[in-house]
Amino acid sequence: MSFPITATFIDEITYDIPSSNWTFEQWSKDLDYMQSVGIDTLVFIRAGYGQRTIFPSDYFGTKYEDDLLGFILDEAEKRNMKVMVGLYLSTLSWHDGDAKTEIELNRHFLNEIWAKYGDRPALKGWYIPQETCYDVFNITEVMGGISYLCKEKAPDLPVLISPFFAAEAPHNFTLERHVEEWNSILDRCGENIDICAFQDGTVSLPRMRDYYVATKKLCNEHNIAHWVNTETFERDVRQMYYPIPFTVLKHKLELHKEYAEKIMTFEFSHFLSPQSIYPSAKNLFNRYKEFYK
Repeated sequence: MSFPITATFIDEITYDIPSSNWTFEQWSKDLDYMQSVGIDTLVFIRAGYGQRTIFPSDYFGTKYEDDLLGFILDEAEKRNMKVMVGLYLSTLSWHDGDAKTEIELNRHFLNEIWAKYGDRPALKGWYIPQETCYDVFNITEVMGGISYLCKEKAPDLPVLISPFFAAEAPHNFTLERHVEEWNSILDRCGENIDICAFQDGTVSLPRMRDYYVATKKLCNEHNIAHWVNTETFERDVRQMYYPIPFTVLKHKLELHKEYAEKIMTFEFSHFLSPQSIYPSAKNLFNRYKEFYK
């Protein structure tokens, strides 16, 4: 039996996930833990958010920031890992749907990242951090514009998105509505999107397989690779995020092996790492490693 999760997001421009305040030494150790359970791909969920960046940016005036991006690229290269870099997110509503401004900010951001890190061997792709579950705030224009910039800069590097399902309240989309909505979105902005990984915590377990089977068919029709983002945290406990019970994670992973071309997680460092600020994450790591080793 092999480890099913082979990619993880890295979330350090924190919005709703607490900062771990790790040293570079601790980040290096976390990559060792990731590698020990078969993770070969790291995806920064965003390299810029508001007035924060994960590297000293001239354009955004954040020269005080540590160069976490450069460090992770170097450490990933040592371990033969791939890094996909999330781009810039102005706000959760990307300027309330001002697509032109959001795209222009990402143009400057992408140019700066490429100038600083474009020659790093571990840089293997991009992530669009504007996440949605349906067509809202001009998302098609934003995703289409940013993905075009990515391909203009590096035609051979894949572009990843990780939307969420609108299957639960308050949207309560039917499966048919989900397929119709995303077929329309990808028709309009999917040309330069290579990988799609829906968040599995946004659909209930009894309906999970049906939604993913339909989504894989949709991705195939649009020539997009179908990954799954299996969340290693719970969404329904005290309105906070805590590591998921192993039995639930195992159940989801059993489902995903049918239709996932690759399984990633949000995210290892907080919810599955022995170094996590949550003690139960260490227990989850041990149970996961023992079961799948």
